[in-house]
Amino acid sequence: MKYDYVTAKTYDEAIMDIKKKYGDRAMIIRRTEHAEGGFLGFGKKRYVKVLVSISDDEYLKKSKEGFAYLQSNLKGSGTPEKTVPAAKPPIDSGVKNSIQGESISLSILMEKLNNLEKVIQYKEFNKGENIHPNLEEIKDILKENEFFDDFINELIEEINKSLPLSKINDKSEVHKFVYEYIKKDLQISGGFKLDNVKKVLVLVGPTGVGKTTTVAKIAANAIRDKINIELITIDGYRLGARFQLEKYAEIMNVKMMNIEDNMELQRVVALSKADMIIVDTTGRSQKDEINILKMKQLLDLRNCALEFVLTISANTKQKEVERIFKSFDIFDYKNVIITKIDESDSIGAIINACIDKKKAIMYYTDGQKVPNDIEKADIFNIISKIKGLETEIFFSLAKY
Repeated sequence: MKYDYVTAKTYDEAIMDIKKKYGDRAMIIRRTEHAEGGFLGFGKKRYVKVLVSISDDEYLKKSKEGFAYLQSNLKGSGTPEKTVPAAKPPIDSGVKNSIQGESISLSILMEKLNNLEKVIQYKEFNKGENIHPNLEEIKDILKENEFFDDFINELIEEINKSLPLSKINDKSEVHKFVYEYIKKDLQISGGFKLDNVKKVLVLVGPTGVGKTTTVAKIAANAIRDKINIELITIDGYRLGARFQLEKYAEIMNVKMMNIEDNMELQRVVALSKADMIIVDTTGRSQKDEINILKMKQLLDLRNCALEFVLTISANTKQKEVERIFKSFDIFDYKNVIITKIDESDSIGAIINACIDKKKAIMYYTDGQKVPNDIEKADIFNIISKIKGLETEIFFSLAKY
């Protein structure tokens, strides 16, 4: 028996192609619908992918012979002639128990044969490029969410090693495994933590990711929690961002300062009476290593709980995510904030990078409203952003 994927624009076209190519030897196992390409959700190319099994003539012949042989051994050879049934003598308990025992043995034998058939089918799927349909679906889901190929291949290999065929055949069991696999390695911090030492929280990241708005959201929520805060911006380039933060500070009635050199920054931080200072920084391209280094030197502080947080947009392309994580490593950041999650269909690359680099997700933002559109990260809410995973089955697994 062989397996093949047939791709067409519609399911009807796929059926016609299957009949034309394989005739009656093909049996449809499953179909999936896909979409790729396009721009901003428009112009996507949609197609259908159908998995079929193909039985060759020799296979069919051997299958029929095998079932005939099995039937003759289980039920006796030939078809018994119809006769008038004779009066049945009473069956003593010993004979009755013997018959029941044979019936149970036959049931066990049939179950083993059924399981053997599944094992053979499973091995066929794993020959060459073909894999189990439920694993193929998971691969498609993770690719569409822009997880890295290495991560996907490792996950599929782990499923094959860890789950018996009976569970791989169960789609919900496979989805649960994916949830637990990601949950095991993805770190979640779920907000900042205050100690007895003055906290200085510095948001760094590329241009255009929404750092200024995110600073305002964190500040507003801190004020609601009765935390005494101050704001600092070192962004002397974008007057619009500076003006925006000044307006937020005025509305929240908090102190806000614009600082351009390290000595002034150290003096302001040392004299501050706030519990926490939140710093907005100039957005820097991940390719601009020189200015990233200069910003690191400006932000060099002592005698405080200094914490850098990488701020990255959910819209970031997969190929840029790893470069951003690496370029800002100079700040020795431990936490990540994912912004604009409402504008993106996939955050798999960022989740993947957080796992690889052992970074924790602190917050995610899902809109422009201050202070509402920001959430402390928790494992369930982050994994539920993976499009296509059956997250409704995870409610019993989620721990808040």
